[in-house]
Amino acid sequence: MHHLPNMNTNCRFGLIVVAAALVAGARPVAAGQRPSGANAAVRAAVEASNKKFIDGVAKRDAALIASTYTEDAEAYPPNSDAVKGRAALQKLWQSVLDSGIAAFELSTSEVDSAGDLAYEVGTYVMKTKDGKVADRGKYCVVWKRVGGQWLLHRDIWNTSLPEVKK
Repeated sequence: MHHLPNMNTNCRFGLIVVAAALVAGARPVAAGQRPSGANAAVRAAVEASNKKFIDGVAKRDAALIASTYTEDAEAYPPNSDAVKGRAALQKLWQSVLDSGIAAFELSTSEVDSAGDLAYEVGTYVMKTKDGKVADRGKYCVVWKRVGGQWLLHRDIWNTSLPEVKK
């Protein structure tokens, strides 16, 4: 997880279009600001889903982690191709757990929503069982409301650690 893979142009364009639509819809709620109305409810739902994700890591339960994603979700992990679909995401997160990751910290800095889509920006820290930081970085998630529940729909993250020279 020390450098980013190239994202294809269509994927990059799609994320830009979604982000532009959300930005046009409302003003983002940054860390330290008190969101109001619909954005407060969306932020609370996002943070609740993030807690479920973190609990899945603590319980070493990749199925629980995967349940926080839509059925047709896509993730764009560093140094890897896109991972598509909930089953593939469960395998991805199982491999992360198997690598020794035992805890996740997520810090949301911004949430905004328009209709059944929302985005979240924040930072993460991955830790091993002994509490050592294995990785830290930033992320951007597109959330989708499905059946009244906010689920991760597009998930991209990248490390802030320096690249390891080989």
